[in-house]
Amino acid sequence: MANVSKAASKFGAGVGLTGAPAFKRGDNIVDLIIADHNEAKDLYKRYKEANDIDEKVKLRNSLVKALVQHDECEQLLMYPLLREKVGGDVGEGHYSRSLSEHQELRELMYRVRYADVKSNPKQFDFKLDNAMHSVFLHVEQEEKEVLPLLTQHCSEEDLERVGASFKAHKPVTVTRPHPSAPTQGWPLAVTSLVMKPLDKIRDYWEGVA
Repeated sequence: MANVSKAASKFGAGVGLTGAPAFKRGDNIVDLIIADHNEAKDLYKRYKEANDIDEKVKLRNSLVKALVQHDECEQLLMYPLLREKVGGDVGEGHYSRSLSEHQELRELMYRVRYADVKSNPKQFDFKLDNAMHSVFLHVEQEEKEVLPLLTQHCSEEDLERVGASFKAHKPVTVTRPHPSAPTQGWPLAVTSLVMKPLDKIRDYWEGVA
């Protein structure tokens, strides 16, 4: 089986998917995953507390962007690492489950991202709540089952190497959901590199940070 992941082995151990040196102490993949989870929870909380409709739209966009980028980095780096290091039915089971769950989350985020918040805020809130319920179930399973497995089966060097690649790749990921894109390996990485400039143009015209 390829070292760390198909994507990571293609670009080199300890090197981010951008090709830049990435290994750095403290870039633990487990800590980075949890930090992303907490960021999503915070953005959702801020959305629920916001009263200004324009602010709610901005927070919706930021939340979707954060989840989309997190999703891609997990699929390229974290789950292949789990598959390699844990192996067997457990590793393969979590890897296969991740593909279907992340595809479902992509589709949910697509519907949330392109829904009209302003025309019917209450209806949109219901749609977002349903999507985030699925997100938080996914997050809970990762934090209770997947991340402990990584900690048990990976060395600190493994966790930091892949964590550094996770950080290096995030800036070049797409910023919008693309449900029809590949879900794993180099096809996902290449598709992201192609779609990222288009997403940036659309973000610019919408004033998305």
